[in-house]
Amino acid sequence: MMEPDLVLVGGGFRAATFLASAPELLAHRVAVFERGTVFGPGGFADYAITSTSIGSRFLKELSATGPFAALRDDPLVARVAGAESPVPMAHLATALGRVGTAVAAALGPGRLALGTEVAALDVVEEGSAVLVRLADGRTVRSRNAVIATGRTERPHAELAPWRAKVRRSAQIISRSGRDALRRELAALGRPGGDGGRIVVAGASHSAMSVLRVLLELFDEIRTTDPGFRPPAVDVLQRSAARLVHPGLAEARRDYVEGRERAADPATDVCPETGIVFRDSGLRHESRDLYCALWDGRIPGARLVRTGRLAEAADLLDDAALVVQALGYHGHAPDVLIDGRPARPSGSPERFAHTDDGTALIAGRPVPALSVLRVEPTPYALRDHAVYGSGLYGRLAGRLLARLEADAGPLAAAVPPAVAASPPPSPPSSPSPSLPQEIAV
Repeated sequence: MMEPDLVLVGGGFRAATFLASAPELLAHRVAVFERGTVFGPGGFADYAITSTSIGSRFLKELSATGPFAALRDDPLVARVAGAESPVPMAHLATALGRVGTAVAAALGPGRLALGTEVAALDVVEEGSAVLVRLADGRTVRSRNAVIATGRTERPHAELAPWRAKVRRSAQIISRSGRDALRRELAALGRPGGDGGRIVVAGASHSAMSVLRVLLELFDEIRTTDPGFRPPAVDVLQRSAARLVHPGLAEARRDYVEGRERAADPATDVCPETGIVFRDSGLRHESRDLYCALWDGRIPGARLVRTGRLAEAADLLDDAALVVQALGYHGHAPDVLIDGRPARPSGSPERFAHTDDGTALIAGRPVPALSVLRVEPTPYALRDHAVYGSGLYGRLAGRLLARLEADAGPLAAAVPPAVAASPPPSPPSSPSPSLPQEIAV
């Protein structure tokens, strides 16, 4: 079996839309490893909320050429691609599933391995190849690898004393966990009780999404249990909020002292659009909900200012449930150079890369390894529309140059199945199976 020219580690939103933006890459042997069971939606498929950005932003990179031209006529994709307002995440996940199906078909048989987790990436041969080490012990050699594993919520150190009752925000907004959460909340507010208390640590988009889900579930429980007393909800805010405004004049006119941070023209205004707190600020439903919380218009919920979470220890001690909504970190696998650890998966440092996605390890570029928006936008650039706006094109261009210099396109070739090399084992032990081949 011939080795792949390019491996994508992760098969969620970024991987699917990146490949769907660059059909010319598919003239080469491309393989995708995704630890989940579907290609395209990633974690979005389990979000029981509305998106925090307008729908069209998620699909703006889709190519209308080659194997992906039909996506423009798909009504489910078009509904999201043309949306100039937030969309239900269920609609987004469905559209991304259609994108994933189209990409899988274009990849060819045996090039998509679902249920396959990558444990480490080992850059070898003077940086000219990457050994993709799978969690089950097998290894795949590739000329290039793109990390598109998305982000996760790590346990926050300040919440360690209350860890036994801490949930991540993703668990609260989970579609699959909604019924269990409803039962838990109903038990907290059983007739004759005081309703208990819930503390949401953070006041970001994630926190507002959590609050929205809690309020929805409270209403649902009331419809079947008139005696239900909703738990009190305290939202802990560590720093002044950023609220999106269409421009600096509006931000100054609508500024409410104490409610939000005053905009700094030098750092908080997007140089391309003029929008204030373009990406870091609360917008759409999250903005409205935060303002209502600030104004005291949400019965049973309040905003609590605290410099450090430990300063709210009494509230955290008293809470029946603590929800962590304190941001995300990249979820990249371990990176090694010639077998030696270079960057652990749990590194506290953001995974840095150049403007064309080239991974930076210890400050040095590693051209065989790329990073596709794994980390949140850097603080200094998070409100600038220019950041990342051309990343897909620059990354695809660099990868194409490398692939064509190394091997040239495989004209009309049918991609072979992903070849996985098992680790050394006794002769009597069974050989591990190949990654799951998906019939599209």
